[in-house]
Amino acid sequence: MPDILLINSSIKYGEIARGFQYYPPVGLNYLAASLRLAGFAPTILDLGIEPLSTDAVCDIIKRERIPLVGISAVSPQMHNTMRFARAIRARFGDTVSIALGGYHVSNDPTFLDRHHEIDFSVVGDGDITFPKLAAQVLGGEKVRGRFVGELVEKLDDVPWPAYDLTPLPRYRQIGLTRYPTLATRGCPFSCVFCSRSFMSKRVRYRSPENLVAELAAHYDDFGGYYEFMDESFTLSRRRVIANCQAILDWGRKIRWSAGSLRLDQVDEEVLEYMTRAGCRTFFVGIESGDERVRRKIVGKKLTDAQIFDAFKVLDKFDLEVEGSFVLGHPTETEEELKATCYFPVRLKRHGARTLTQVGLKPAVPMPGSRLWDIAIEEGKIPADFMDRYIEFEYGEDFWKVWPTYVPDGLTHERIRHWRKKGYLAYYLRPGYLWWRLKRNLASPALLLDDLKNFWAMLVKGHSTVSLTE
Repeated sequence: MPDILLINSSIKYGEIARGFQYYPPVGLNYLAASLRLAGFAPTILDLGIEPLSTDAVCDIIKRERIPLVGISAVSPQMHNTMRFARAIRARFGDTVSIALGGYHVSNDPTFLDRHHEIDFSVVGDGDITFPKLAAQVLGGEKVRGRFVGELVEKLDDVPWPAYDLTPLPRYRQIGLTRYPTLATRGCPFSCVFCSRSFMSKRVRYRSPENLVAELAAHYDDFGGYYEFMDESFTLSRRRVIANCQAILDWGRKIRWSAGSLRLDQVDEEVLEYMTRAGCRTFFVGIESGDERVRRKIVGKKLTDAQIFDAFKVLDKFDLEVEGSFVLGHPTETEEELKATCYFPVRLKRHGARTLTQVGLKPAVPMPGSRLWDIAIEEGKIPADFMDRYIEFEYGEDFWKVWPTYVPDGLTHERIRHWRKKGYLAYYLRPGYLWWRLKRNLASPALLLDDLKNFWAMLVKGHSTVSLTE
């Protein structure tokens, strides 16, 4: 019988969050594994793919007599998070303890002072600290307050994620195609739109032996296809080479995505190891097509020349690279915005063969980011936005009510106009259309998805899945 219920919150209530939550909640899977190691019997409910009502969740708590509920949530999920927390509190009073973790509460130090339904929160890593607090709760103590999680120094000490509690075939049905894993934790950089907790800036690494053992154990889950969800995969050149050599020594033919790679860390020898070991895809954050915005506002010290030179190296290998761009940075002018929207085409004209996909995404402020603070200082977002969002004052639908940042001198309409222009300029190139058609002839499902996305771009200026309209 379970003694701890871990809930992955959802951006939607009462329906599957398709296109947004098709990955298992890796952080909760890791936490569940640590709880098991400490002698507990956790269970996980992912509301993103199992959209139960508040009554149904409360019925589970009652039936299983669960004394502790832990909820993990990012900021867009907080309205539904508190909907469930309040329902649990109303039904069970103080007989059930409610804990909160995830990016939002880590970035909102006074959250518990404003929302008393939550008993305690853990900021940052929960692998060590949460099991200790759980022991106190299950031992009859009333735990309250905000606790800074003890940093996991050696990732090899953390057991592999307990994916048996969120069976991966369920996620395959809604879009997951690779086994999700991590080789590192943390990111030392500070882009203007990033809402990472201060606890997560220190990068830590798994050993090659530990990593390959997990890959081998889960080879059959997706037929040797893996997705590294790291934010700093290539930060340590030495460790990337060691990981790739360990994969080569293992001897199985696999294919994998490296998650995020920084263009100022592109290294021909490292890419040689990565591709030999099975890497075929990753995305790169270029963020802006204008050097001033990219370097001074975003905080990514990349020049145009570095980007072009990096793609010359990438083009030596069999890779598919997605370029990510953000539209509407603070102080950005219309000319700079236009330069960003047409930068992917500019890259292709410079011969960037490996650039196959691009994302032109509006700047979405999130609590904990510099962009959020700027938006509040400029009066573009009210200081109490989160509390009003939690009370559904703006409505239910995140896609319609969450603000995007629009710099002075621009409008939502102009951003959407240039976004659509940029997408059409890139995706209507004859070379791209021919490449995509050849790729899709082997899969009618992919062809259908492409037709839907193409129509959405013509009508709305973005694909069928977009953070904001």
